[in-house]
Amino acid sequence: MNAVIFETVVTDEHQLNCNLPASLPTGCRLRVVIEPIMDEAPAEHEPTRTLTGDAVVDRYQPRTELGHKLIELRRAYVESGGKLMTWDEINAEVREHRGGVADD
Repeated sequence: MNAVIFETVVTDEHQLNCNLPASLPTGCRLRVVIEPIMDEAPAEHEPTRTLTGDAVVDRYQPRTELGHKLIELRRAYVESGGKLMTWDEINAEVREHRGGVADD
């Protein structure tokens, strides 16, 4: 399942009520992260980024210079129309490059 991201405003009661998608099976585990959204405008040296639809590019905050470079490469790829592959697609491509030989 893809990530479900929603934004809300804290009320005087400080309660959060939401309906989860019906596609979530009963008993599945979820991670809920509460992260305040600052109303500050981005700093002048920080360009405003458009959302790409890729949760990693749009939400992940890298901690290292290498992480920043990798996210920017992924952003450029997605924005140019690149399609991210699933693990099954990656494994199939690796098998194809190896002449159909499995990893066994």
